[in-house]
Amino acid sequence: MAAIRDLMVTEMVTVAPEDTVLEAANRMRQNRVGAVLVVDQDGLLGLFSERDLVSRVITEHRDPQTTKVGQVCTGTVATIDVDQPLKQVLAIFRARKFRHLPVLEKSRPVGILSTRDFLAYLVDGLERHVDHAKFKSDLAAGVDVYDHLGGAYGA
Repeated sequence: MAAIRDLMVTEMVTVAPEDTVLEAANRMRQNRVGAVLVVDQDGLLGLFSERDLVSRVITEHRDPQTTKVGQVCTGTVATIDVDQPLKQVLAIFRARKFRHLPVLEKSRPVGILSTRDFLAYLVDGLERHVDHAKFKSDLAAGVDVYDHLGGAYGA
């Protein structure tokens, strides 16, 4: 059974709670991610996302150069253990309606999973399944599944 560790992104982008929103936004842009983990020496404190930037900084007219990430990040974050089955990810994404899920191992952040990564993983698996089913069907029907050119071997 596939687990979270099979598809999570382990190159986490992190910020400290005392970093400014501008620093966090620049780090998100540089790394082309929609969220960063807010961490300190004790572990995960929260998550700062594009949604937090819009709803807690821009619409509240806060200055990104002086506002600290720890003041505006989502502090109560749903997380998932690295060894949980993939079914659990879908349940969390659907129930909580967010796009980023920190992955923990022994209560420490070890990765992050986005809905984009999760859906890409599912689509890849579905394509492999469909291709395999077609291969088996063609094989059962007597089709030469290795004849990719459509011609005879001896010609």
